[in-house]
Amino acid sequence: MGEAAHQPQSRWVVVPQVRAMRETVYGVRTHYVEAGEGDPLVLVHGGGPGSSGASGWARILPLLARHFHVVAVDLIGSGDTDKPLVDYSFQTLVDHVAGVVDALGLRQVRLVGNSQGAYVAMRYALDHPGRVTQVGTIATATLATAVGLRDDGRAVPLPTFDGTRESLVAFMETIVNDPAKLTDELIDARFRSASLPGHREMLNSLWSYRKLVTEDPDQQQVFEVRERLAKLAVPWCVLWGADDHTAPLETLGAGMQELYPRVPFHVVPDAGHQAQTDQPQAVYELLMDFFGRAPASVG
Repeated sequence: MGEAAHQPQSRWVVVPQVRAMRETVYGVRTHYVEAGEGDPLVLVHGGGPGSSGASGWARILPLLARHFHVVAVDLIGSGDTDKPLVDYSFQTLVDHVAGVVDALGLRQVRLVGNSQGAYVAMRYALDHPGRVTQVGTIATATLATAVGLRDDGRAVPLPTFDGTRESLVAFMETIVNDPAKLTDELIDARFRSASLPGHREMLNSLWSYRKLVTEDPDQQQVFEVRERLAKLAVPWCVLWGADDHTAPLETLGAGMQELYPRVPFHVVPDAGHQAQTDQPQAVYELLMDFFGRAPASVG
């Protein structure tokens, strides 16, 4: 396969139906980037201002495309995907991923998710286990919280995005530890996405949902996955940045390892919350080992 096949290409698909908390959204025009050939691998980005498939996975996607048909989705409300003004929940994002997988005709998939996206990927696997072969999770306070773990106040709060480039930079500096990886290209792309109509409304709606989950027992039992995850037969692994400031390794990461001792758990040195951005080669090699594929040599 030529090198060009490993480079992401912009694509669009219309997802016929996505369920929100109190209404249904029809015809969600969905953007994604794809590269490579072979078995499908769906990448699910994390949350935060300006998040998208391209910005969340840019450094590792060409590496993974050496082995797989990689699809990095812009989740509903993010990137260039439609941003309907609905009540967002995590299930809205899960349903959107399900719609993308169906719309693209992907019968069985591997998934990798980062942060909030790891919860979305894992929740998709729990809801559709027959459609999933393996799941990789990277640094996820959301999933850790959904199995009952707490950070004991050690997590660095994420800066609030107020619509300015400066606040976006502050946010990115919290989740990516290597300043060299915070290029003007990356910041420009995320700021453009963060400035699109409907994106901040989605962020605010999802933040309200997160607060609701802490207060409403009915929503808590929908969000929590501890018992379901213990019964999941789909193989999954956990990767965690050694220097993750927002989802501390010593509390949330260690807690996940203790709860699920049979699940492969790897600490990525010199990496923060977006380990795939800080250390793409290391994360790529760990994922390839989990997927049972030898990493391709990079000349």
